[in-house]
Amino acid sequence: MSRISILTPYRNAEKFIRKTAESVLGQTHTNWEWILVNDHSCENEVEAIADLLDDPRIMLLESKGKGIVDALCTGMAHAGGEYITRMDADDVMPDFKLEVFLKSLQTSEEHIVTGKVSYFSEGGSISAGYQGYENWLNERVDKQDFYGKIYRECSLASGNWMMRKADLEKCGGFNCLHYPEDYDLLFRWYEAGFSIKGLDLVTHLWRDHELRTSKTSADYQQKAFFELKVDRFVQRDWDPKQQLIVNGTGQKGRLTARLLIKKQVPFVWVSHEPEKFPDGIFGHPLVGLNSLPVCGEAQILNTTLISEEQLRRLYFPVIPNPYFYNL
Repeated sequence: MSRISILTPYRNAEKFIRKTAESVLGQTHTNWEWILVNDHSCENEVEAIADLLDDPRIMLLESKGKGIVDALCTGMAHAGGEYITRMDADDVMPDFKLEVFLKSLQTSEEHIVTGKVSYFSEGGSISAGYQGYENWLNERVDKQDFYGKIYRECSLASGNWMMRKADLEKCGGFNCLHYPEDYDLLFRWYEAGFSIKGLDLVTHLWRDHELRTSKTSADYQQKAFFELKVDRFVQRDWDPKQQLIVNGTGQKGRLTARLLIKKQVPFVWVSHEPEKFPDGIFGHPLVGLNSLPVCGEAQILNTTLISEEQLRRLYFPVIPNPYFYNL
């Protein structure tokens, strides 16, 4: 029976970690090792699960550095399993998770397997934003288009995947990931050409609470996501031979434009009301669609919620063959 290494960095998760531990211990697939890496926690997580630690499959480590990336690297260095998965210290696994992930990987040619997510909260209702993200993530499973939407959001939950250790090592593991690290890891898989299979099952119960790192750390705020996605776009998909267009002047459009200006990447900035910005924004001029030069192809960074179908109608026939990246 194949062994699975579960990597869990933890920091200030004493209140939640017991439920996480119980869900790991309750897995129907039993050949696993759970590697818990202390990322400079100020709380007593070990004490919270002390009565469970006589299980020889549980390994306690201290991070060799600081932050989730260093903690993951520490855990990876001690992982003895053929397969790797990540688990956050405040979330819950359905008892079949490891079994179905493993079976999927062993019976297909896919590099990575994931499933659907469900947010839960013991302190109240789930916000509309998080509920919308849950629905969006689960739609990626339904449509199997994880990379097709990669520039919009991180299209795979951080604690909801499994892959062969050899494949993870082949693409660099967790070494030198930039924050938000789960998003950067997805880009790394994208670059490596790794395939992702989504299972039509809820395989991760995602706890929503006010102390979540995604809510409290600047590493997971919108600016950090845009710095990462714009950087990866320029590195991987930008074609200097084509006209690059930024569509939209809202917060996302301004973040995108500022980053492109900083990287000295030339672009045309389109506003549907250019007359509002006679002096441009950040010293960069804005134009309307009727001012765009006719060209056959262009790359369009769409920072609005307008659908791709609507944008195609707006830009045609000025640009008959645009390629859209929805940010």
